[in-house]
Amino acid sequence: MRKDNKYNHAGPSAEDRALEKFAEMMIEKISTLQSDWKKPWFTEGALTWPKNLSGREYNGMNAMMLMMHCEKEGFKLPVFCTFDRVVGLNYGKDKEGGKVQLTDAEGNELPKVSINKGSKSIPVFITTFTCVDKETKEKIKYDDYKRLSEEEKAKYNVYPKLSVYNVFNVDQTNLKEARPELYHKLEEQNQQVRPQVAEGEEFSFKPVDHMIEHNEWICPIKPIHGDNAYYSISKKEIVIPEKSQFKDGESFYSNLFHEMAHSTGAEDQLDRLKPTSFGSKEYSTEELKAEMTAALVSQRYGMTKHLKEDSAAYLKGWLESLKEEPTFIKTILTDVKKASQMITQKVDAIQLQLNKGVDEGKSESQPEQPKLKNLGTFDIPEWSLNYLENGDATNLTDEEVANVDAFTKEHFPNGFVMNIDFENSTELNRYPAFGPRNEEALTSKGESPFLATKTYPVTFYDARERESKESSILSEAVAAKEPPKENEAQSIGHRFHR
Repeated sequence: MRKDNKYNHAGPSAEDRALEKFAEMMIEKISTLQSDWKKPWFTEGALTWPKNLSGREYNGMNAMMLMMHCEKEGFKLPVFCTFDRVVGLNYGKDKEGGKVQLTDAEGNELPKVSINKGSKSIPVFITTFTCVDKETKEKIKYDDYKRLSEEEKAKYNVYPKLSVYNVFNVDQTNLKEARPELYHKLEEQNQQVRPQVAEGEEFSFKPVDHMIEHNEWICPIKPIHGDNAYYSISKKEIVIPEKSQFKDGESFYSNLFHEMAHSTGAEDQLDRLKPTSFGSKEYSTEELKAEMTAALVSQRYGMTKHLKEDSAAYLKGWLESLKEEPTFIKTILTDVKKASQMITQKVDAIQLQLNKGVDEGKSESQPEQPKLKNLGTFDIPEWSLNYLENGDATNLTDEEVANVDAFTKEHFPNGFVMNIDFENSTELNRYPAFGPRNEEALTSKGESPFLATKTYPVTFYDARERESKESSILSEAVAAKEPPKENEAQSIGHRFHR
């Protein structure tokens, strides 16, 4: 994803405009919830997780806004692309490196893909990092910095930079008419699959069940027979009513995600959560962060998240804060991004463990959980990792971007999730998975058609597999307005009716 001067303007003004846009979207969403707080954060049967045209998923902060944008505009696909990416669909390179319009198998020029007249883009944020040696002032790549020891890292200053890019939904282009096969493939990749729970069976999300049973979250999670769900700051534990006390299993998990979001703010974690009085502005702000995090995580795993009844009391305050100070949303979204990543990374890691057979025990009475299908391990060029992982094509040539896109399109048509093995790089790999062509290579003798380069082993997983709906859409447990019984200055929680 590259900046385009016509559509992207770096600097504070671009960031301010983007934050103002996000604030407007949140005001509209919260106003809708205020008029009917029983509505879910995202419409039941909403689209799958937002991605770019290459199948890379957007992060929590961008995903939240893009899902709201799709819902508001009625887009059929959660797929977005930059202006440059749309233009790039029309051209390739000839042998001399010149730009030529793409043709079909018969040599006829393909219809040009373009953005529909009058379409308006939506901003997304991408954070990049500049790592500078404190003494020599030499810069290194952030990926290289992450592989350093703690002692070596201390020698560098790391400067984050928040860049703004503008993207369009594919339904704002003529892609469906100009490239019907590609559009149809995107439709197949982004179907919301919803396996049903058979009558008499209890909804179950195995990774979280495993996490509770084996105490693998950052704090203990204690399902007990009671009326309160809360995170205790002083005890560093989550207490939640038993699953059977909720109206349905889906409500149990979405409420648990809310309390897990609170727990990420502990002093030894993100250090966000401080003891505060019930009803204070700080308490209200933390509730918004937990609600948005739970909504985002629930949506990722195919569950519906309704607003808690006691959280509904904060809607007015949330609206006032957003209207008075649009930058309020920046802190909210930043913390939501961090909290949601902590939760999804842990859940995904456990899911991978279970898929590898760490926990072979399966209850025949429960539906099989979705799996992250292993699509293979490839030697990926170092220069492409930032683009694959973050969508940032800064410093990449058009040819390099085209090489990456061709590789992902061929091997991962359903999108992907990637895991980089930073411990086993190859300094000069003569057989990278893709890259600039080596015109002198004797491919008939087994030589690689690509130029040698530094690579890392990267394992890819099918992103579509984990987007399956775990159950039919079910309503959430009803929450009462009373505060929890525990000392409110030492816990953040909620009381539930059965």
